[in-house]
Amino acid sequence: MIRKVKLKFILISSFSMLLVLIIVLGVINGVSYFNSRVEIFSLMNRISENGGILPDHLEYHSIIGDVVLTEESRYTLRFFSAVVDSDGNVLEMDRGHIASISDVDAREYVSLASQRSSKEGFLYGKKDATFAYQKTELGNNTFLCVILDCTRQLHSMRQFMLVSVYIGLASMLLLLLILSFFSKKAVAPIARNIEKQKMFITNAGHELKTPLAIISANTEVLEMMEGKNEWTESTMEQVQRMSELVSRLITLSKLQEKDEVVLSNVNFSEVVEKVAAEFRVLAEKNQLQYTTEIARDKYVKADEAGLRELVSILVDNALKYCSEGGQVLINLDSSKLHGAVLSVSNTYPEQEGVDYSKFFDRFYRADESHNSEKKGFGIGLSMAQHFTEMFKGKIGVHYKNGMITFTVAFNAKKG
Repeated sequence: MIRKVKLKFILISSFSMLLVLIIVLGVINGVSYFNSRVEIFSLMNRISENGGILPDHLEYHSIIGDVVLTEESRYTLRFFSAVVDSDGNVLEMDRGHIASISDVDAREYVSLASQRSSKEGFLYGKKDATFAYQKTELGNNTFLCVILDCTRQLHSMRQFMLVSVYIGLASMLLLLLILSFFSKKAVAPIARNIEKQKMFITNAGHELKTPLAIISANTEVLEMMEGKNEWTESTMEQVQRMSELVSRLITLSKLQEKDEVVLSNVNFSEVVEKVAAEFRVLAEKNQLQYTTEIARDKYVKADEAGLRELVSILVDNALKYCSEGGQVLINLDSSKLHGAVLSVSNTYPEQEGVDYSKFFDRFYRADESHNSEKKGFGIGLSMAQHFTEMFKGKIGVHYKNGMITFTVAFNAKKG
């Protein structure tokens, strides 16, 4: 159980950190990309406003403020411009600020930009080159097309994104190592409390057995001397109930101590059939309609004794809380999601405000006064849940049309 708590602590902490990293890195990279895009098109807008050539004073606005380029920038910026008519024909071209692009390639890029419906965007050229284009209306069915080589800027941005991802992954790995190292200390208080709780239940159980045995023996002596009466019978009944409660508490405590259980292929169908047959007499005695529908040869990975106890708890619970003269239905069948599904249903009077999921809580009783005539402790279904989790299955409960149904689903195995 402690291993599960440690694993859950590590998973929740890691997921929280991963979520924070994704948000932070996403925001940083998003802002970086947006800022780079604004810088590129703001610069191109200044060139377009100046008729396709660099203005004397290079200044443009980005999201981090006004940016002023130095005189040296005139020799590092690589762009060309062209005047194009409505049919895509190049009327004029200025390639004075770029040397690596031939006249043929330049006209090809202008043609590609002319065919685009958007006024600005990106073009991808040879050898992973990236160009930004911007089209400005000039009148007389002509427009100015400015194309800027932004390979360096976008490559730097991509490298920044890649480095940030690597840093994020390294941070997650480091976090996992740190969490794994300190998780034992983090869950230590919980582990101590659980251990104390187990010791208390076990010790209290053993301490209670002695006085219960003495009360039972003294009552038997009284019955031998004076005969049975309603007082001695009541005492013996309560001793039996207390002994059963102590036994179940100790069993539940031992179940929680088992981190790993050796599982084997068990014929689920045979187990359900045997348990159902054992309870049939009790159902008939209480004048209940008792129906079984059990598919043959359904195998599951489980511990046979534990699986038998699980089925017994569910059937006993159905008989105990079934409406007077009602119906109990035991069904074992297959499903699309799970191989073997056991459903135990019984007629049950609907109660307002009942949270059926709480039925698996220890000592939970729908009758909160605990004055119900039903002889239960509210601990059996908690044990059933523990058995199901040990066998890697799922347990649930639902209420429909006057019937309450407890369902246990396992992945079926071949016999």
